[in-house]
Formats: sequence, C-alpha cells, structure tokens
Amino acid sequence: MSDPEASRRLFRNAKRESLIVAAVWGLAFAWTVTYCYLRGYDHRPVCWAVKIGLTVEHPPQRLSQTAGFPTWVWYGIMLPWLGCTLFTIWFGIYGMKDDDLGAEADDHPEAGHGH
Repeated sequence: MSDPEASRRLFRNAKRESLIVAAVWGLAFAWTVTYCYLRGYDHRPVCWAVKIGLTVEHPPQRLSQTAGFPTWVWYGIMLPWLGCTLFTIWFGIYGMKDDDLGAEADDHPEAGHGH
C-alpha cells in the first residue's frame, strides 16, 4: 500500500471500528455483570445495593421464568447476547468499511523477499 492517504483511511476506519466494538462490548459486559449481580443473588439487608434501593433482599424474579430461563438469566445474559449478535450482523454488513489492503506479496515476487 504505497498511497499514504489510503493507509491513513485504513487506519482511521480500523480505529473507529475497534472503538465501536469495544464500546458495545463494554456496555454489554457492564449490563450483564450489574444486572446479574442485582437480580440473580440473594442479598443481605446490610448490602449497599439493598440500602440504596437497587435490589431487594430476595429478588422475586430470581425464581420466575421467561422463555424457559430464569428471568434474571434472560434479561441479564440472553437478551444482551442476542442484542450483541444482531449488532454484530448489522455492523458487519453496514458499519464496517471495505478498505483496499494493497497488493499481496505473491503478486510482486521481486519485492520484499531480500533477493
């Protein structure tokens, strides 16, 4: 890739795409850990989350079911997983740029082999 502008464009696109993927991953991670912690476990009355009202001592949804899963698993794990899968499909089709990576080394055997 000898065109410096093409190299810059490739780098900018790769950086943008990696930041988007990292942000979506971070949001899914934060949601999953937080939701499962608050809704999937019994908490003592002295727990900080109970004291400030984020959860209750024994979450009732821990025992209920949604789509055959415990409700806390459905909303805490399955829903983000399905959302990330749909986002990945959409992002792969519409969000990523198809940049030219340059010629392959085999296309120019005299270049780059040290002969």
